[in-house]
Amino acid sequence: MIEFQSLMKAIHKGVKDAAKSVEGETLDFVKRFFDEQDNGKGKAPSYSPKTCAMEFPSRTEHGIDTVSAEVPLLALVPISSPRISEVKFIAELEISNNDQDQLMVAFARSTAKAGGLRNKLMGQQDTTESTANASLEITLTGNEPPEGLQKLIEGYERALRAQIPG
Repeated sequence: MIEFQSLMKAIHKGVKDAAKSVEGETLDFVKRFFDEQDNGKGKAPSYSPKTCAMEFPSRTEHGIDTVSAEVPLLALVPISSPRISEVKFIAELEISNNDQDQLMVAFARSTAKAGGLRNKLMGQQDTTESTANASLEITLTGNEPPEGLQKLIEGYERALRAQIPG
């Protein structure tokens, strides 16, 4: 058996650790699509987008010509911002109090209940019965991620559209 408060703390810690892992994915995303530039002593580094050159056809008075555009790789891939929106922990628990009047819980066990001769004759199988006397469902909803990354992508997409003829 475990103290109910300890179980809740363990679940909360697991959710916090998962949220930190998701934050790490965002930092990896920045490193994957941006190059870090050193700005000198004492200044924060700046990031420039990784780009590739793409050629686009353009109609001119002399016929079809090609125009080169610097395309940020960030604008070419689908962007999904991972975030934890909901966590549910559902468990069948046995609940009791200890000598210090603390709420104690244990994960329920299933016990086979013999159906007896009557059930065997009727073709019914043995049933299982849970020892749980409570069911717990916890729903935690995460916060919305900041809009900064989406605004950044939109800015690069506008800059790209300005480079493309037509």
